[in-house]
Amino acid sequence: MPQDLPHDRNAAHSWAIDETAARLEVSLATGLSTDEATARLAKYGRNELRRKEPRSITTIAAEQLISLPIAMLGASALLSLATGGIADAVMIAAVVAVNAGIATATERQAERTILGLANYAPQRTAVIRDGSRVMLDPSELTPGDVLLLGRGMLVPADARLLECDDFSVNEAALTGEAAPVHKDAQTVLSPAIGVPDRRNMVFRGTAITGGSGIALVTATGEETEIGRVQKLLGSVQPPETPIQRQLGDVGRELVLVNGLICAGVFGIGMLRGHGVVPTLRTAISLAVAAIPEGLPAVATTTLAVGVQDMRRRSVLVRKIDAVETLGAVEIVGLDKTGTLTENRMATGAVHVDNRFLHLHSGRLILDDESTGAAVVVRQLMEVAALCSEAVVTRAHDGLQIDGTPTEAALVETAIALGVEPVDLRLSAPVLASALRGDGRKRMTTLHQRVDGGRLLCVKGDPVEVLARCTTRQTSAGVKPLDEASRAVIFRANERMAGEALRVLGFAVGKDGGDPRDEQNLIWLGLAGLANPIRPSVGPALRRLHGAGVRPVMITGDQSATAFAIARNLDLNHGGELKVLEAGEIADLQPEVLAAIARQPNVFARVSPVDKLNIVKALQANGRIVAMTGDGVNDGPALRAADVGIAMGGEGSDVAREVADIVLATDDLDGIVEAIRLGRSTYANIRKVLRYLVSTNASETLAMLGAALAGSPDPFSPMQLLWLNLATDALPALALGIEAPESDILQKPPHDPKAPILGRDDFRRILREGAVMGGSALAAYFASGGLKGGARASTITFHGLILAQLLHGISSRSETRGLSAEFERRPNYALYNAIAASVGLQAAAQFVPVLRRFLNLAPLGATDLLGVGAIAVGSSLVNDILSRVDPWDRVSYPRSTISAGSTDDVQRDLYFGIGHGRAS
Repeated sequence: MPQDLPHDRNAAHSWAIDETAARLEVSLATGLSTDEATARLAKYGRNELRRKEPRSITTIAAEQLISLPIAMLGASALLSLATGGIADAVMIAAVVAVNAGIATATERQAERTILGLANYAPQRTAVIRDGSRVMLDPSELTPGDVLLLGRGMLVPADARLLECDDFSVNEAALTGEAAPVHKDAQTVLSPAIGVPDRRNMVFRGTAITGGSGIALVTATGEETEIGRVQKLLGSVQPPETPIQRQLGDVGRELVLVNGLICAGVFGIGMLRGHGVVPTLRTAISLAVAAIPEGLPAVATTTLAVGVQDMRRRSVLVRKIDAVETLGAVEIVGLDKTGTLTENRMATGAVHVDNRFLHLHSGRLILDDESTGAAVVVRQLMEVAALCSEAVVTRAHDGLQIDGTPTEAALVETAIALGVEPVDLRLSAPVLASALRGDGRKRMTTLHQRVDGGRLLCVKGDPVEVLARCTTRQTSAGVKPLDEASRAVIFRANERMAGEALRVLGFAVGKDGGDPRDEQNLIWLGLAGLANPIRPSVGPALRRLHGAGVRPVMITGDQSATAFAIARNLDLNHGGELKVLEAGEIADLQPEVLAAIARQPNVFARVSPVDKLNIVKALQANGRIVAMTGDGVNDGPALRAADVGIAMGGEGSDVAREVADIVLATDDLDGIVEAIRLGRSTYANIRKVLRYLVSTNASETLAMLGAALAGSPDPFSPMQLLWLNLATDALPALALGIEAPESDILQKPPHDPKAPILGRDDFRRILREGAVMGGSALAAYFASGGLKGGARASTITFHGLILAQLLHGISSRSETRGLSAEFERRPNYALYNAIAASVGLQAAAQFVPVLRRFLNLAPLGATDLLGVGAIAVGSSLVNDILSRVDPWDRVSYPRSTISAGSTDDVQRDLYFGIGHGRAS
């Protein structure tokens, strides 16, 4: 083992391959030995990045005591002690302890949930050790390991390429550039160059988008480039989520407004000759009771509960911001294969020798006239079996095929037609290949023939393949490919695509020398593959339309196929369908593309870079875009979208790593469910906010009304503190886990740029607080409060608390009041919270020590009727007003999205767009 790793490993790109192996003391042929790897792992540490440790419970509890409301409570306690009110000071300390305890418990659980979002188990990595290929957990890699890299992987460590074939990597995680970077193993002579120019290096966390390669690990863990970036950032606190920032703004506004009101109460008390200390204590206690100090903690807890609820429903959240963003999603970009259609395919038809032949269960349906064409079909399927990345192995129960649905379906058809793919591949081994990629919609393989010659096999986009052909294979031999024959092939392609088949063209070349030199090919024919639409897609799309979310299909299929599938899906909900081919937008300016992107329902023939540009164009119109995907090529678009959604357990590591949401299945219902739960979480935070602000406003307005009327204060400082203790925390937390309302997907998405509470919301909240506070104040005056006395204060005290608790039930719905409770599903958490608060209130009345602390008087039957009148009366009045007040509406700034319309200039920009009305 080397004494130490080279200090200049960041210059490994400038080392020759042999020099790299020598510096790391490793044999490139056999890799590290197991013993050597174990020793290095012990010395240099596991290949892991430092994770932020959760805060201790002591730290969280201490942070609860550092806030403006707690400072106000502390000042009130000190004033109580200074004036001999030891019991008052003890009570204030108890309120602080209870509030801090609840906040600590809920915030600790929320933090654990949020930190758990980072838990992600990447796939094992192929490594050469002891001369053999082994699969290791990425954390077990150490400098000197020889990595085997392939398309669809996340690079597990920084490494120097030793050899590679058509190798490309997406380095957006480090450089921010979404376009794949082509790599080679050539030594870069200049040591002092940046990461983007180190073309012979691969870096941890980047995604392999094409080809394969072998690389030598030069750095692991915190010594990788991404580890160094993390160390530069340090263990900083994560930024607040948008909702937390909005709630912070609301809290500051409430502090200002209530501070002015409390100052007014203090000023009025002074003018009326009340004592300075009691009046000051009352004003401070009122300020503490009036300001909902727990808003940020409640928001975090509600988001965390939303994350847990989603996980129970197989919607895995990896970034907590995505929960609130889901509620604002307006456009969903849908990857066709695996999302709208099932993740399986079958060959349905072929077109060879100017004839259509259909297949059933892999068998050709032949008549007397088409028997000769079967020979050409077999040739086509032999090419399909050779020009393929699908792995075919012999198993005890037959052949096992491991590949994409398209390639697996073609190999299955070849087997059904009598082709033996394993023997065929052994007789014609691959010499070189050129895979699909950006700007290349075909795959080509070069094979060694038994007779010593070479065979070029080509499959891919029919237009691209046909353009490279000069002759065509017929049952009577090879014939020239004239314009008439080309026209027949084009019409056949359009017909098959119009039947919602995915169409591929096939050709061969004789004695080729380079798989990229695809000239003078022999055209074999077309194969059309059926991709069944998922049964659940239709209802799910209707739910998206009803929710004001515009679904957009983004696919690599040609326009006719994409149009046929969109028509069958009723993608535009009965409206006119518009399809835009991505090839026509490649050279457009971003602002022009943004204008065009408002219209199409389908984007066809797209590449990974096209997907990224389409997402950005949709966002440029001010829309919140979610993007689905499951492959490595979807990575850039998933990262760029406001919400990236990785589909299913069969997706690539890359898609899952960059996505904000990971669905356990490929079913579109999962997307609808994620949006529903995201909206519910946002709505629950609004409900909590409405409840806290309106109930606290009722206390402020009651105190202010009494001061203006010249009566004694209806509540003592201790009663105000008790009001805060008994009615705020538990009901608010229970509202945060409210189940989604039945009509939540019948409303448009909210505007994330708008404040969480709009002007009409505040108007409604102020009205509800005024009704509760006014009812309590009216009962106070009716009970003789103008002259003061413990009886009037006690009736008002109990009545307002019960009114606030009933208002918690009313706050369950954003549009309905208390009377709708019998029509809703029960929220037992809320009922239990209210029951606990009522029990606490009963203890305050019947436990002598608490009754003395709160200065409460005994209550008779008539007094209890007064308490009930405040609670029930205010709830009924608010319920009636919510039904008759034309301004009492929930603020939803966005309207339901429609495709809209474009002007003639924009319409003229379209080229190759299919139009039609869905049926």
